[in-house]
Amino acid sequence: MIPPSTTLTEEGRRTRRTLLWVGGLVVLLNLVVWLGGLFSSGGAVTGPDGSSYVTTRAGTAALAGTLERLGYDVVRVRRPLDEATFDPTGTVVLADVGETDYTADELNRLEVMMQSLGRVVAVGPNTAVARLLADPPVWRSEGAAAARPAGSLDDASITDVPLSGFGSFEAAPGDRPLLVADDGRMVAIERIVGDGTFVWLADPLPVQNQGLGAPDAAVAAVGMIDPNGPIYFDEFRHGFREEGGFWSLLPSRWRTVLTMMAVVGVLGLIAYGRRFGPPYDRHRRLPPGRELYLDSVAGILQRSGDTEAALESIRAQARQWFDRDGGGAGLDREAREALEGSDISEQTLMAADRGLATLTREKK
Repeated sequence: MIPPSTTLTEEGRRTRRTLLWVGGLVVLLNLVVWLGGLFSSGGAVTGPDGSSYVTTRAGTAALAGTLERLGYDVVRVRRPLDEATFDPTGTVVLADVGETDYTADELNRLEVMMQSLGRVVAVGPNTAVARLLADPPVWRSEGAAAARPAGSLDDASITDVPLSGFGSFEAAPGDRPLLVADDGRMVAIERIVGDGTFVWLADPLPVQNQGLGAPDAAVAAVGMIDPNGPIYFDEFRHGFREEGGFWSLLPSRWRTVLTMMAVVGVLGLIAYGRRFGPPYDRHRRLPPGRELYLDSVAGILQRSGDTEAALESIRAQARQWFDRDGGGAGLDREAREALEGSDISEQTLMAADRGLATLTREKK
């Protein structure tokens, strides 16, 4: 229940209640949407595609977990690559970073790592590859439903790797195939860079949660990463920051709900707080009643005993206004009869005075 306030009128209290109801409904709707998304995703951790934190279909948490179970050291990098520390024999995974712009210092760090036995694995479209390699392969949107292993990935234990038809490559002279479709299109390539290796997978399905469980997909994914050292997942480009703290680890829907609750809290404080300036009266102050004024005038006239003279003066003034200005549209019947008639009484005097006041307002 909203307590009474000495600083708000009834209209202000209604506005305050409306604000609180609207704010409460906004929070309720966000909670309903969040709960619906939570149940529809089966309690999965949502987030950007390719993130090793994300357990939905397009995340790579299953790949990171598989590598950890195989005994490899998995590191999630949450700062710019030029500020991170890498083992020179490790592997950096750039999964679904798309058109993310890497700085020159970050690209230099990746090149130095490849020159010293390291490996860089790009997954999906990646515009940074054109700056990382002198003559990069060209990513095409034409994909395939499956591909067979080739080159260093060729293994009798791998037959066909299921794909989503998302993309393929137009390879450059230095590229060697790792996954090849039946029509000859390359879906994954590798290139020797110094003492290290660059790998690019056009179709991300084999490393995503939704595709890693398919036959031969996990074997192919681990083979392309080829871990000789720690595996580094670039999570900085997925929005995760080292200095973000607890807030950055919360799912985006949680952050939305908490933000809306904070907004409603501020609205509530404003609604309940006192206004600036002088306080409003709790009850509206009305001007003195016209009837009280007329009673006073009638009392004076009654004591003077000159009601007829007062009526004659009022009627004379009213006739001048009728003749000159043609007013009187706002007069009620009683006032008009008092001004135009000949009756003399206190009630007639009050009606005539009310009619004269109406004419005066029309004149103004």
